[in-house]
Formats: sequence, structure tokens, C-alpha cells
Amino acid sequence: MTEPGAPAADAAPREDTVDHVFGHVVADPYRWLEDPSSERTARWLRVQEERFGASVRSRPERDTWYRRVAELADAGATKPPVPRGRLVFFEDQRPGAEHPVLYVAGPDDEVRALVDPARLDPSGRTVLGAWSVSPDGARLACQLSSDGLEEPALHVLDTATGAFVEGPVDRTRGPAPAWVPGRSGHDGFYYVRRLPPDGIPAGRSGFHRRVHFHRLGTDPDTDPVVHGDDTEPSAAYGVAVSGGGRWLTVSARVGHRPGNRLWLADLTAGPPEAPRLRPLAGGEGADSALEVGRDGTARVLTGSGADGRRLCVFDPADPGARWTELIGERSGAVLQSVAALDGPDGRPVLVALWSRQACAELTLHEADSGRTTGRVPLPGRGTVFHMTARPEGGGDLWFSYTDYATAQRVFRYDAREGTVTEWPVPGRGPHPALRTSEARPRPPEIRTRFVDYPSTDGVRVTMALVVPPDVTDAELAGETAPSRPRPLLMRGYGGFGVQARPYHAPEVLAWVGAGGVFAEPHIRGGGERGERWHHAGRRESKQRSVDDFHAAADWLTARGWTTPARLALTGTSNGGLLVGAAVVQRPDRYRAVNCAAPLLDMVRYERFGLGRAWVHEYGSAAVERELEWLLSYSPYHHVRPGVRYPAVLLSAFDNDTRVDPLHARKMCAALQHAAVDDAEIVLRRENLGHGARSRSEAAGYAADVLTFLGAATGLRPRELPAR
Repeated sequence: MTEPGAPAADAAPREDTVDHVFGHVVADPYRWLEDPSSERTARWLRVQEERFGASVRSRPERDTWYRRVAELADAGATKPPVPRGRLVFFEDQRPGAEHPVLYVAGPDDEVRALVDPARLDPSGRTVLGAWSVSPDGARLACQLSSDGLEEPALHVLDTATGAFVEGPVDRTRGPAPAWVPGRSGHDGFYYVRRLPPDGIPAGRSGFHRRVHFHRLGTDPDTDPVVHGDDTEPSAAYGVAVSGGGRWLTVSARVGHRPGNRLWLADLTAGPPEAPRLRPLAGGEGADSALEVGRDGTARVLTGSGADGRRLCVFDPADPGARWTELIGERSGAVLQSVAALDGPDGRPVLVALWSRQACAELTLHEADSGRTTGRVPLPGRGTVFHMTARPEGGGDLWFSYTDYATAQRVFRYDAREGTVTEWPVPGRGPHPALRTSEARPRPPEIRTRFVDYPSTDGVRVTMALVVPPDVTDAELAGETAPSRPRPLLMRGYGGFGVQARPYHAPEVLAWVGAGGVFAEPHIRGGGERGERWHHAGRRESKQRSVDDFHAAADWLTARGWTTPARLALTGTSNGGLLVGAAVVQRPDRYRAVNCAAPLLDMVRYERFGLGRAWVHEYGSAAVERELEWLLSYSPYHHVRPGVRYPAVLLSAFDNDTRVDPLHARKMCAALQHAAVDDAEIVLRRENLGHGARSRSEAAGYAADVLTFLGAATGLRPRELPAR
């Protein structure tokens, strides 16, 4: 047993590094671990690899967890089709495939793989990012990235042959390119690109992205900048072109400002290389999204004047036009997006996607008045993603649906007939690597209930509760107490207005299928109830997110679903910050924690990765009162010697350009120094980034996490029955 405060023989050396900031003495004993290239960091990391191997990889159940997750991930996932004339483009990850593949289907039902990452890179390290098809369907612009890096290269393909005809264009982190139609049908596109390192002004930090226009057949390095300058070095841009090709819209979010800004340009007024963008007034300080429909009406989804957003319209050709509300705010719901379709007798209708308790609702509205006329039925209480429609008009709307028990599927809504049917994925069949006669595992029969619990200040918070089939209806409904406490995995995020939506996650299914319970509270800082809910858990109020999370654990324990000895936490990115804060604030409350790609040193977070872009969410250590907010909960600065900490797995990704892995390294060293009773504090490293990864890599990560958390809470994997 290690005595309180006595470091282990192989503990990281502590240094007397301190900062004096606004009268605060801020200790940083492991700052030397910020340098990944130093030899002593490398030596320390080799020790951590040995610890991780002994803690996780040597356990016999790890292989079983891996098989369970890999089998459950083989359910596949499809995104809605993007029609262009007689062609249909869609992404589909089929059983056995390491990555989603972009397919194109023609009028003769021929289906071709247009972009297959596995063929481009047999190592499995390349993934397909954002993509868009030219208006005539002849060209595809797509982003490809490797090793999980989130700054992909942009390529242009000929959709008839699949040949790469232009690119790669580097430094293109951003949205999918926005095509401009021309005489050829595909003259060029707008895209976002970061300045090269030698192009950034001396002494200026930030991302320095710009919106460019690329005309096909020209050198990308000569592409003109159409928007962006050094006055907003941390701006994140979005671009779109209306279906008719007349209107360009640009959005920008700047790290230190709330909300975003919008610009609009009429592309008929001049060449696309020099659009006359004009700023739009009316939504300052709020999140807004702008599009111009094929009828020439500009539609704005805005949080201005509405907590859960509303839909406004105006004439884009009139610079002084006022926004007119078309679809107003709904109590308890958040407006996500709107699609325009042709309804019965060709009358235009709008389909509005809402979320309520993070679950999707689709409502129908008259296009001219906004009056609600009906609803589109959905398969259950789940999540709708990626609504698509024909750019030239029509009654078809495609959308994907998923929930905790259901893999992502695509449905087609026919506005003329009022029907919803599952979309038959063209060419869908077993992967060539699989034997068609092979029995497939049956996923566990899980059930979900949404409950409300009181937080520390009395505010009611919603939480999803996912249970195995041996939990009775009365137990799930709260009419009787659970028959016994179980290993419980609680996931949290609570930041940036992101919603904790139900989605198909193999690791959750594996945990619940083994007899555990999964919980996901909709804590403040998220967007489940609109912008007020988001703002109630950000900046000076960030501690409320953690309080809501603690309160969820208290409720689950008081109701008999689990005990502190069987309660595990998991969170990634901002969720890593959440669980990191939870474990140092109430270490006796939890048994095990997976803290993945986390922000943990909140005093120095702005200096690394994309930290400058998040000042609007957390605050800045360069401002006195904001430093005090950050210090009040910064996990790294609240680790205390002699404390009995839970088992903690810190998962870091060496190529993470969003959250620097230095946070996980420093926190690991601090916890290993402070913990007593030989608490398991281990670091898992992977040569990937914050972004997407292959099916096998994702299964390997999930297996390691489930092995670690399952061993600590007493949950072992179960074999799945065959179909």
C-alpha cells in the first residue's frame, strides 16, 4: 500500500513551476509533460504503456468485450441519399466494412463505390469527411483525412469514372464545399482553408481560416479569398449556395463572441470570385442558420428572440427587409432544421425537425403561413439526422433515424401521399468478407425510459435510463424498487449547446447486454432545452453542469439502481472535463472513470489545440474574473494528495488537433502522485486524432474502456446469442 502523499518509485518528477496570475499562485508541477518530444516525456510514456498493458490488455475478458462490440457494430449505418438528376449519392457502412463508403446509384440500378477509404488506404487509417456533389452530378468534392487528423485534404472526382481530377488541397478543415453552377454545370465551389504557417502575421495566434473560391482547372494556391481577415483570427466559417445558384451565404463563429454572424451575396451581381457579401442584422448574439429556398425566400432559423429557436423569413433581394416570424417557438422543444417540399396538389409545405427531451419530432406546416397541419410519424423516441430533399423540388424527404436500440436507418417521407417507408438501400447486401450463411449475433433486447430528477438547486433535469430485459416493467416505471443494484455506466457532456441524443452505440449495447444499466443525464450546458439551458452551464455557471451530474448519480443510487462501488463514468472532450471535475470533487462517489480526450488544465487550455475557439464557452485565463471561474473547477488544479481516488482511465490521442493530449498526461501524473491504496490510474494512448476512426480501432478502444470499467464495477461480458 502506498502511504498518503508518498509517490510511487516510478512517479513522474514534480517541479516547482508556478504562475502568478492576478494575485493567484497557480502551481503546475507537470508542465514538462506538455512537451511530447522530450526524452523524459518519452520515458514516462513508456512506463504508462506498461501500466496500461498490465491493467487492461492482460485481462482475459478483454477479447470477449472486443468481440461483443465488433459484432454489435456490424449492424451497419446508412445516411440519407443526395439526389442529383438521375443519380443518387449516399454513404453506407456495410457489415464487415471498416469505414463508410460513398456510393452512387444510377437509373439502371447499378451501384458503384465512388469513394472507398479501404481501397484508397488498405491500412485503414484514411476516412471520408465532408463531401458535396455539383448541381449536375458530374463532379464530387470530398475531404479525406488520415490518422484521425481533423484537417483533411480536399479532392475533386469525376463521378462517371471515379477518377481524381483535382487535388489534394491541404489545410481544408471546415464544411463541405458549396458548388456554384455555371455553363458547364459545375464551374467551381466555395470552401474554407487555413493560412499556411508562413502566412500567419507575426505575433498573431489563432486559426486564420479564410473562405476561398476555386474554379475548376485552376491552381488552388491562387484561389481568391472571398471572406475573412486578420481581425477575426479564430473565426470558424460555414458556406452554402442556394439550390438555384443565385445566393451565397457565409456564417462565422468567433471564439470570444456569443452566437454567430451571417452574410449574404447575390451571385448574379458579379463573378463568383468577388461576391459582394453584406452582413445581416437581426440575430446578433444568437445562433442562426440561413438558407435561401428555390422559391427565392430567405429562411433563418434563429435563437434571437426565442430560447428554442424560431423560423423567420425575408426577401434576400431587399437589403432593408425585416425578418418576419413564420414558425414560432414551441414550449419545451428546440427547432433544429426545416425542409421545403411539394405537398398534395403541388402546394408547398414545410417539414420542421424539433427535439424534445433530446428526441426528434417532425411537424408539417403551410409554407406561406407557418400554420401547423400535422406530424410525420417516427419509429420511436430517437434521433433524426441528415434530412435531404431534391434540390429541384418534389415531395420526397429522406432522413436517418436511430435510438439506443436501433442502428441508423433511412426513411422516406412522401409529402404528396403522407406516407413514411423505410428506404431500401441500393445494392445493400453482405460484405464480400462475410459468408452469407454465417449466423449473425442478435443484439440485446434493451429498453429505455426518460426520467426526471432534481439537481442540487431544485431544477428538474431529464435523464435517459437504458436497462436490460430482466428489469421488470414496474422497476423501470419506478413503481417498485430495482431488485438489486447493478454496475451502472453514466455518460455526460453538458457543453456547447450539444444535445445528449439517443443513438446506437455498440459499447452501450454491450454494457447493458451484460446486465448493466446505462444512464445519460441532459445536464445544463447542453442544448436539450434551448439556449437558456446551454447558458445555465457555461462560463461562470460551468459548475452547474457538474452539479447536475453529481445529482444524477445521487438519484440513481438513492433509487437503488446502483451503489458508489458499482458506478462508472465516461465522458469525451468537454465530457472528459465533466467527469474529470466530478472525480476530483467527489472521489468517494464513483468507482471508475473513463476520461477521454479531456480538457483538464483550464488555466492553460487556450494555448493549445483549438482552445482559443472555446473562450465563449469557458472564459479566458487572461481576464481576472474569468480566471477565477476556471480555477474554481479546473480538475488538474484540484487533485489533492492522500485522497482515495476511483480507478481512472485517461484516454489520449496523440494526433488530436482539437484537445491536446497534454491534458491527459498531466492529469495522469498528478493523480498517480496523489492517489492512495494503489488506485488504478492509467493512461491509454493511441496514434489517432479527435476525429473518426475505423471500425476495428473504435472496437478496440471500446473494448479497453469496457474492460477497465467492468473490472472495477464487477461487470463481465456475455456471449451474444446467434440469430
